[in-house]
Amino acid sequence: MPAAVEVKGRLNGKRVPSKELDERIQQLVRSGKRRLKVVADGQHGIGGRIWPTGDTVKIKVVGAPGQRLGAMGMFGTEIVVEGSCSDDVGWINCGAKITVLGDVANGAHNAGAQGVLYVQGGGGARCDTLTKYNPRFDPIQSWYFRDVGDSFAEFKAGGIAVVCGVNPRNPDNVLGYRPCVGMVGGTIYFRGPTEGVSEDDVRITELTDADWAWLKKHMKPFLRAVDRMGFYESLTRSPEEWRKIVALTPDERAERARSKRRSMAEFRRNVWFKGVGEGGIFADYITDERTIIPFTVTGELRRQRPVWENDKYAPPCAGYCPTGIPTHERTRLLREGHETEALDLVLRYSPFPGTVCGYVCPNLCMDNCSRQQYLSDPVDVSFLGRLSLDRPAPRIEAKRSERIAVIGGGPAGMSAAWQLRLRGYQVSLYEREEELGGKIYYCIPEDRLPREILAKEIERFRATGIEVHTGVEVDSAKYQGIHQTHDVVLLATGCHSPRVIPFPGYEHVIPGIVFLKEINARNPRDLTGMDVVVIGAGNVGMDICVEAFNCGAKTVTAVDIQKPASFGKEQKMAKERGAEILYPKFTDRYDPEEKRIYFKDGTSLRADAVFISIGETPELDFLPETIDRERGFVRVDPVGRTTDPKVFAVGDVTQPGLITNAIGSGLRAARYIHSLISKTEYEDDRKEVIPYERIRFQWYDRARQDDLSRTCEGEAAKCMSCASCRDCHLCENTCYWGAISRRETPGGGYEYMVDDEKCIGCGFCAGICPCGIWTLYEY
Repeated sequence: MPAAVEVKGRLNGKRVPSKELDERIQQLVRSGKRRLKVVADGQHGIGGRIWPTGDTVKIKVVGAPGQRLGAMGMFGTEIVVEGSCSDDVGWINCGAKITVLGDVANGAHNAGAQGVLYVQGGGGARCDTLTKYNPRFDPIQSWYFRDVGDSFAEFKAGGIAVVCGVNPRNPDNVLGYRPCVGMVGGTIYFRGPTEGVSEDDVRITELTDADWAWLKKHMKPFLRAVDRMGFYESLTRSPEEWRKIVALTPDERAERARSKRRSMAEFRRNVWFKGVGEGGIFADYITDERTIIPFTVTGELRRQRPVWENDKYAPPCAGYCPTGIPTHERTRLLREGHETEALDLVLRYSPFPGTVCGYVCPNLCMDNCSRQQYLSDPVDVSFLGRLSLDRPAPRIEAKRSERIAVIGGGPAGMSAAWQLRLRGYQVSLYEREEELGGKIYYCIPEDRLPREILAKEIERFRATGIEVHTGVEVDSAKYQGIHQTHDVVLLATGCHSPRVIPFPGYEHVIPGIVFLKEINARNPRDLTGMDVVVIGAGNVGMDICVEAFNCGAKTVTAVDIQKPASFGKEQKMAKERGAEILYPKFTDRYDPEEKRIYFKDGTSLRADAVFISIGETPELDFLPETIDRERGFVRVDPVGRTTDPKVFAVGDVTQPGLITNAIGSGLRAARYIHSLISKTEYEDDRKEVIPYERIRFQWYDRARQDDLSRTCEGEAAKCMSCASCRDCHLCENTCYWGAISRRETPGGGYEYMVDDEKCIGCGFCAGICPCGIWTLYEY
């Protein structure tokens, strides 16, 4: 290992200015030096602002460092100080690891967001103040072997602090813990007695099993770094010697606010004037009348007015779900204790909660969940979907005389048939294959979807009384008969004719859909020891890769002309098996004799077998010319109407899409057909998705949610209830003027009202609402 380069803080008997010392350190790092020894003479900011280099930069500091050592330290920087430090060690730490083999003065780790601070001794006043939490990184950590000074963790908003309270001269005499003021987030672990902790902001609790496991795991590297491993046994002998401080949750704060609520006049008289006004620090300068400030205005004189707009927007989970399943409503019902209603709710939108939501859907709802954006911890909708697997079908409405035919028993056709049957219609479904389910049944491998899961949901579908006719090939004559004997015909025949690329040798390429159907028909082809190439790296292409390995393939390579459209579970499963994905690759020709596929960039691959998966097209020869096509698909309007007013079309027969797109199109077409027949107004319930910036994720306690097991109650508690009022009373409790009140509405509902004669338009209600319900409008 190369020797450390020495950087001196005093040259020729003169102290080197802090700026010049920092420039010298930065220059050495840029030149490739990764081990430095700094002989400090009071210079500030040593070791800070070193941009990540790929290799760790290790800095040893001896002598007397000045303030803000490691300030704005970056990931990949490690600093060890052989002695004590001045104020603001690790100020705005952005990822550096700082070890101080002594004490730190005031303000250590002030305003830090990432990184680690290890202190062999104790800390001064106001350490760990204003620490933050960035959900993209691990929480900032601060470790103090001894104790810390006053106002520790003031305005702490995130991160973990550990105060061991050890007195090295008398280890049995625990030093204890001093005041914590204004903390709003994060966690503090400490030993010993406490005094002066602000009960208006925090609560002291015992350690959970998870807390104790975390503490023991991270205690060793701390003690090893500060040369105190001899204390490990005494510090970890019992969790009962430790306690934890956490910020109050919004509900707890609201409850305390309700119990201590005071009028503005009382606040000014008993709090403001006592602390700041008469008898306070500004007493000699206050000459105005001791009343409410006269220029505070209400009514139409306000510059802006707040409006409670519950459910104006769609939450991201429902807005990005092609089926529109309102997961926020499901979690609300669970929080209110209505588990059966919550599990049944999804069946009003899809007959496949277990199959699709639980297993095969890429779960756009979870990808776009606000918790995913802020905390990388979405509500587990796939888990909730599987919980609805054993629920019976919803109650069917009164029988209607109209007869509706659905041609195609895949996800789109079954979705439409399900919705129409629940509304009481007589529904007949015609399917060419012997089994229902379409591509769900015939093309999705059992690796992704256990066959018994789909079987349960098909059984529930059949139990509704839909007339199911399988093994029926609908040709022109059959179609005419169906058209004449039904009030409405709905086309959902999907896409089953594989697309091909007419390059030389394409006739020897195997359509991927054929291969997958062979697998699900229990008639797989033998690929033992073969090198396999898959043209097309979408989700179906990934399924083919997995199944090729299951059939014995030695290597599998997927190629595409662009960045793969696959994502999530499908691509992960393929890569875990060993599949390689290459792009951009334009196929030039395939030579089955050479067993090699060639690409237009001059490269080639060994290929004993080649599969192609670039999509499919509908088979529409049975349709009359009165139904328009567009690029090989049936042309429809947004609700699925074709150019024949009696015929609708949904799913892949109109355009390619996800399974959830097919289910959603079947749902919307069924709703429109019902409105048409019943002569009621059709309402499209899709709404604009609420912007993420309206959600106040700070109100959701990450630490508490992490402790929740995967249960209905746990997932429901995690939900941020975006765009839908959580009835938390924060707006009501925050309004010092008492302008906001909650009112019961007929049917057991509620709404929050604003008294314009009291409201001053301050905007606190909109600023504090965790769900984004309140909007301020300019007058």
